[in-house]
Amino acid sequence: MMSFFTNPLTWQRWIPLALGISSVGGLTTCAGIHQVEEVKFITTDLDNFWATYPAVLQDTAQAASLLQQHYFTAGSPGLQEYYQNRYQSKPQPFAQRITQHPRFYASARHAMQTIAAQKPQVLAAFRRLQALYPPVRFNHIYFLVGGFRGSTAQRQGLLIGVEYLVDGPDVDTSELTLVERRRCSPVAAIPAMVTHEMIHNTQQPADGTLLSYAIREGMGDFVAELVTGIPGTNTRLHEYGQAHEQELWRAFQQEMNGKDARNWLANSEQETTKKPCDLGYYVGYKICQAYYNKATDKKQAVADMLTTKDFQAFFRQSGYARQWQAP
Repeated sequence: MMSFFTNPLTWQRWIPLALGISSVGGLTTCAGIHQVEEVKFITTDLDNFWATYPAVLQDTAQAASLLQQHYFTAGSPGLQEYYQNRYQSKPQPFAQRITQHPRFYASARHAMQTIAAQKPQVLAAFRRLQALYPPVRFNHIYFLVGGFRGSTAQRQGLLIGVEYLVDGPDVDTSELTLVERRRCSPVAAIPAMVTHEMIHNTQQPADGTLLSYAIREGMGDFVAELVTGIPGTNTRLHEYGQAHEQELWRAFQQEMNGKDARNWLANSEQETTKKPCDLGYYVGYKICQAYYNKATDKKQAVADMLTTKDFQAFFRQSGYARQWQAP
């Protein structure tokens, strides 16, 4: 996933909101599901939304009331929690977002209806993750229309706003902002995105520095790619990063021990046609990749990542910075 927020955030607030993922009590919810087959893949809220959507378009003045009655009130426990968390249980802001993007929603309907078919790929990724790191635990997964408010990990499980996971040649993104368009990924990215979030259940808490949060997020991307074989939702970061890696490292190095992430994470206001935001994900990914590539025991390397509490030591042991040092 992924940030879907345009308002400036303090460093303390960005942590759970990066790429739209929030948490309970400052840390991503810890799951208690050990058996992969017990993970529920819940898409009933998508069905309820599409049963309501035609009436919303026909009478936009009643959109909030219709959505309240037929979408939120009839929704899953996950949607109920999302509604309270993202909208303070007020239907008007959600209705406004829906009615402001009619071309997008109409064109994305088919893709949303194919999300349930991703369950075998998601569970296969979870099995591979568990094979790499047996102590991992999982959440139930709720897929819902979130009005471009991203996704969140809460007590009910992972609450996935699907707007950013339904891109394709037939989806009209002309109503979206630049950063919204560039964050859109196809349905096929769901296994990597959801695996990234499950990894957050297992990681150790960050230490408050930019370095620790970048490593945590980059670790989510790296391990998810390891078990799914696909790059997930941050492809554009890698395209830019590969062309500017040394430049990015030098800039990141100047800030990595501080507690201000405004230039690296949850900085959607810095997205331009030439440079993406959230490049801390890329730097963190490269640090984790360096650690993994250096390790003889690859399974142990994954365990080291997921259990590290000393992010400075992990960074040093990765050897990532050495390639940029003068001979």
